[in-house]
Amino acid sequence: MAEVWVTECAFPLSPRDAALKLAHEPGLAWLDGGLEHGQDGRFSFVSATPCETVTGGWQSLPAGDLAYDGPLRASDVPQWVGYVAYDSASTPALCFARYDAFYAFDHQGERGYLVGDDAEACERLAIKLQRAPVADLAFEAGEVTATPWSDHEAAIRGALASIREGEVYEINLARHFRAPFVGSSLGLFLRMREESPVPLGLYFDAGDHALLGRSMERFLRYRDGVLSTSPIKGTLARRGDERAEAQALTDDPKERAEHAMVVDLMRNDLSRVCEIGSVRIDELMAVLPFAGLSHLVSTISGRTQATVAEILAQTFPPGSVTGAPKVRVLRAIAELESFSRGAYCGCYGFLDRAGGCSFAVTIRSAVVRDAHVDYYAGGGIVADSDPERECDETELKARMFLRALHPETEQVPREKR
Repeated sequence: MAEVWVTECAFPLSPRDAALKLAHEPGLAWLDGGLEHGQDGRFSFVSATPCETVTGGWQSLPAGDLAYDGPLRASDVPQWVGYVAYDSASTPALCFARYDAFYAFDHQGERGYLVGDDAEACERLAIKLQRAPVADLAFEAGEVTATPWSDHEAAIRGALASIREGEVYEINLARHFRAPFVGSSLGLFLRMREESPVPLGLYFDAGDHALLGRSMERFLRYRDGVLSTSPIKGTLARRGDERAEAQALTDDPKERAEHAMVVDLMRNDLSRVCEIGSVRIDELMAVLPFAGLSHLVSTISGRTQATVAEILAQTFPPGSVTGAPKVRVLRAIAELESFSRGAYCGCYGFLDRAGGCSFAVTIRSAVVRDAHVDYYAGGGIVADSDPERECDETELKARMFLRALHPETEQVPREKR
């Protein structure tokens, strides 16, 4: 394995400032950390002008092939950045770009580094980081439309019928929000970033579209032979009394049932690729507060020597945004939803330089493409779900995006009922 170049910056930039300086370049990628839950979010990485891109199916998935000694471990450093779409009806199954150098910012130590294939790659990036930042972040968005309340409610009732008949136990259903959009997709991302600080953000310029990721949910982290996942199920609006709200969330029988099923599902998924007897629940139903919402989160891990492609083939798409049993649920989602999910409910993140990966579930995320911006919000349906409450939850989860898009109105497109 070749060593990778690493050097500390004498005058570190914030990740935001680095992104603005590189926004003139094609293919801007910004892995946006800064909000720490464990090690999630300790580092941010920014780069542009990829030297290689791949799209296609699982066979196209690249792998990390470099290692080095330095202040960042090889498994912390990206080599390929991108996403895997939930489906391939309107987008490639996956889209990744390889960068020969990154600006890395350590939020814990407040230090900046240049990491790359060699000194020349780092020097090219350093020169770009000395340029003036992009100045025009303006954008305009038209009226937001969404899956009608009545249509989403009907889909929920269809899901409840399938649950009563014993076909499925839990199914995740989403609503689709859309608006005309012109201007800076990075400007919208910065607005979304202000509304929703998360440890697993991503801005990714894929050429003909941009993914604006504001996920707080870990799908997969794979390094040093350990594979882990941290599914989120269970949501409650934050109104001030954090302790009381956390207790209400953990005591809610519907939220607990929803979460317990996804924990079982993800444990089974990891068991397909992990050593027998190694899969365990490290943390069960912890409450994590984020901007405006609190969530139930568990962490499951196991040991494996599988490749990232082999792992994804057995675990994708994420169980928290599909349901159980997964194969039947995937068919039910296709039958009940009137739209293609595209990138939504897939995963995004990076393939590291040691052959591992770090992926978030693609939720709370927008895609700008063809003069429109698309956003989705959903929730898990179980036997005792209330259709009106579930519809309300989609609007609660979309509120951050709507505030960022139309801060003066926070428009929620909903028919009266």
